[in-house]
Amino acid sequence: KACIKFESLAFITIQIFFSIRENRSMTKKVKKQSNQKVNTREKGNYFYYNGIAFVSILIISIVVFSNGITKIFIALDDQAYISDNPFIKSLSWENIKNIFSTFYNANYHPLTTLLYAIEYKVFGNDASAYHIISLGIHIINSFFVFLLIDKLIRHKWFAIFGSLIFAIHPMHVESVVWISEQKDVLYSFFYFGGLIIYIKYLKDKKSKNLFFVFTLFLLSLLSKSAAVTFPLILLLFDYYFKREQTFKTKIEKIPFFILALIFGIVSILSQNAAGAINDSTMVPYSVFQRIFVVSYAILYYILKFIVPFDLCVLHYAPKVIPFYYYLCPLIIFLICLIIWKSKEVRKSLIFGFLFYLFTILLVVQIIPVGYVIVSERYSYIPYFGLICIIGFIFFQNGKVENSVISSIRKYDKVFCVVILFIFSYLSFQYIKKWQSSTLLFTDIVQKNPQSAFGFNALGKVQSASGDSSNAINSFSKAIRLDSTIIEAYFCRGNIYFAKKMYDDALKDYLMTEKLKPDYRDNLNNLAFLYSETGKMNDAILYYSKAISIKPTIYLYQRRATCYSYLKKYAEALEDYNRTIEINAFLAEPYFNRGVCYFYVNQLEKACDDWEKASSLGYKNANDLISKFCK
Repeated sequence: KACIKFESLAFITIQIFFSIRENRSMTKKVKKQSNQKVNTREKGNYFYYNGIAFVSILIISIVVFSNGITKIFIALDDQAYISDNPFIKSLSWENIKNIFSTFYNANYHPLTTLLYAIEYKVFGNDASAYHIISLGIHIINSFFVFLLIDKLIRHKWFAIFGSLIFAIHPMHVESVVWISEQKDVLYSFFYFGGLIIYIKYLKDKKSKNLFFVFTLFLLSLLSKSAAVTFPLILLLFDYYFKREQTFKTKIEKIPFFILALIFGIVSILSQNAAGAINDSTMVPYSVFQRIFVVSYAILYYILKFIVPFDLCVLHYAPKVIPFYYYLCPLIIFLICLIIWKSKEVRKSLIFGFLFYLFTILLVVQIIPVGYVIVSERYSYIPYFGLICIIGFIFFQNGKVENSVISSIRKYDKVFCVVILFIFSYLSFQYIKKWQSSTLLFTDIVQKNPQSAFGFNALGKVQSASGDSSNAINSFSKAIRLDSTIIEAYFCRGNIYFAKKMYDDALKDYLMTEKLKPDYRDNLNNLAFLYSETGKMNDAILYYSKAISIKPTIYLYQRRATCYSYLKKYAEALEDYNRTIEINAFLAEPYFNRGVCYFYVNQLEKACDDWEKASSLGYKNANDLISKFCK
């Protein structure tokens, strides 16, 4: 009986054990299935919102920017960067080496130039292809903005709204539709990509991710030197995510700052090499005045973020500072005070405002460059900081509470749709002005009626399109506004010369010489004008002046022609000899030197030169050879 009871007890114990084990196993299975469902739901939400964001950005951007995809290169640097750029005509290793080792047009952005070279190789002069590529990069950048806002604010719908604001904001039109500013969207692509990877690095601490961040930073710098602000933004992200500052966190930033310093120096050298820094065209503000100019520029971009009206590709610096410039430092101080007093979201607002400030300070004329005071394209990356500020105030965890903000939150989707509609409409209308150079520059002078540079630029566009009468009027207006504007005299003189209005052309060329005595192109034109009117001695004088600045084959040949006309054959022979020394494979100098030899009775030498000219394809030489040499 005892054995039976023991066996029964043992059996019951075993049954209980397996029952408990089975229940535990079932519990784990249920939990696992539950976790899988949660993960699946999260993944589903992730792809759902990301899909909505990307599709929304794609469709709205294409609709808004569709009328900016034209076959037109704008006569504002596009010719310099595409049509006349020798570095994009070939993809040979030698040319690629030159791209990465040479300044061009006062800039060093070899990766952008390489992209132009690839585009030129594939599409040639089809401007629409360049526009489509710029728009494509911009769409990706806008999606990157969505990912960054989502990680910072953690509000999916605002992340979608913020990325759409970035995508279609009127102030970003210039960066997207202007082919010369393809560097803006390209460097921003690497810049935003680097920030996304850096947030990942802050979470997983993997060194390979920091290496990827550094690589993207380098690529951004090679696209545009404005990326030098990137290390400061990394520190700002450390601050926002409350990263503990240790010796390691400080050391890891040193390579970034060293690279930024190197490219900063390179940028200054490239600008200085082209004379862009301390350009004589920039209004010479005093140090005291520059404080207010810089303050105005900082506030200008903030104001245009909210009310993007009256936009223009060129905003010329005023000769006399308006009174409201002097209020700008006070307004900036008040903004900083408001941020400091906003205890609930102080850290977030500091992050957004400093992001804006760090990325805009390079372009607010602290160092005078050019004759414009602000440019809309400079807002491209800085506006990310302002978009974040909107999100922090209205959508981040409901921290800020007052009646106005509560009302906006209640109707947030309505406000978002209305704002997107208004901004889309403004951008769509503004892009129309980028459909031709004439439209764009007409808009410039309408919004800058007292700017001599504006009328001068319009005159150049009208002259290039064959509208010489209106071009003369535009140049004349520029001269009335500023009697020292050299280019207006020179360009108007060229039109007069082409119309054979030699007296008017001479007056403009002489005025150009007075303002800029070493302007070689003007000296050449003066010489050519004198030769056309039979004043060969004056022509020789000006050709000699041009040669003293920079000798060329053309100048030697033209001066030799004048000497020949005056029967000064010894001097003419000397110039033809210099021409042939420079390039021995041009036929015309041999033919003309042969003529000079003929007139000084050196027939053998004349025949040798005519034979050489004939062998180089100069058919006119054959008649003289058959007549005098056989």
